Amino acid sequence: MESNPNDSIDEQAVAWFIRLRADNVGQQDKARFIDWLEQAAEHRSAFYEICVMWGDEHLLQSLTDSARKHGILPAPQKKVCINPRVSLAIAACLALAVSLAGQLQILIKADYSSAQGERKTVQLNDGSTLMLNTDSAVAVKLEDGQRLVELLKGEVFFDVKPDPGRPFVVEADHSTTRVLGTRFFVHRSDSSDEIKVLSGRVEVSEARRWKNPLVLRDREAVTVYDTALGQPQKLESSLSTSWIDGFLTYENETLETVVNQINRYRSGVIIFRDDKLRDLRINGRLSIRTPRDMLAVLQRTMDLKITYLTDWVVIIG
Repeated sequence: MESNPNDSIDEQAVAWFIRLRADNVGQQDKARFIDWLEQAAEHRSAFYEICVMWGDEHLLQSLTDSARKHGILPAPQKKVCINPRVSLAIAACLALAVSLAGQLQILIKADYSSAQGERKTVQLNDGSTLMLNTDSAVAVKLEDGQRLVELLKGEVFFDVKPDPGRPFVVEADHSTTRVLGTRFFVHRSDSSDEIKVLSGRVEVSEARRWKNPLVLRDREAVTVYDTALGQPQKLESSLSTSWIDGFLTYENETLETVVNQINRYRSGVIIFRDDKLRDLRINGRLSIRTPRDMLAVLQRTMDLKITYLTDWVVIIG
């Protein structure tokens, strides 16, 4: 990920910041980076400000020796003032870089995947149905007497065809879920997995440790962490399950909770300027068939002030 001469200096600096943090950065990359730094004082200043803003002492230190040789290390500044719009754009660019990391590996492994903002329904040859929510991927193995689905990322709704001789197993990052025939969700995130049952019965255990599984029944849910199972909860809200019908349905939910759900279907970051708005309780329904319109609908119905700095950065309040 190199800088593009057609980009602004801030965007070029962001591109170099991301590239230099990659695992496969080589000497040629570093040489090109030094060349870019030497081209103008504005380059050096922009890159230094990004490093300071993100508090990356390790990266700053690793660049110091090389930069000193070329006499290009900016003098330490007591205070760094960065345009808020630039800061938000940088944050969005870095969020994009993080989200792209590992995507190719997942897509190579996946049998089925959905793009951001897309839902995809898959019919398996055992009669079971999978509905992939936005930005999701699975690997499926229906052979050797087993039915195994690995949830690589995102969320999937499972409608499992009963087969007493072949349990249906879903493996995610933190959990393993085993069923005979039921309708349930598994949502994989960085820190936990969430399993929600619409109807039927499932057994949930920590990932690849089938020991003392927890049994969930109709309208129950549980969150599984790195080292522990959470406590079962009643599935009261429809916000996290209504997507299978093509909507986000919310009743007495906070604006922040709804916005977080909306943001799963679009690219970029949404920032609250006024923190008081986060806890505002709202009711309504939004169609996820047109992800780009959801924020606009929310803005019209609630008379919210929403500012679009770029396609990636949106400010509420």
